[in-house]
Amino acid sequence: MALEGTYTTKSGIELEKAYFKVVQADLRFIEKKRRWFMRYTVAVYAHRAARRTDLDPVGYENYLMRVDLTGGEDKENIIKVCYKDFMTQNEEVTFEDA
Repeated sequence: MALEGTYTTKSGIELEKAYFKVVQADLRFIEKKRRWFMRYTVAVYAHRAARRTDLDPVGYENYLMRVDLTGGEDKENIIKVCYKDFMTQNEEVTFEDA
């Protein structure tokens, strides 16, 4: 699973068909808030072909989200949850499944 959408690099270059891939997801207990959080990293590639030919990403984005650790058959895959959170945190971008 991955997403495609627009992305503006830190140097101001706009990529129209950027490719977003969750490359890491870790559970973290934050003592100050006394809750579990998911810290995940999204790699941003210039386009899909860049990812498929093993080129380096143009950037990485790190996010932190609250996570529900209760089990059950109705729970989604945690990577899908990361993608949904990524889309809600970047509402100004239109994403497509890649």
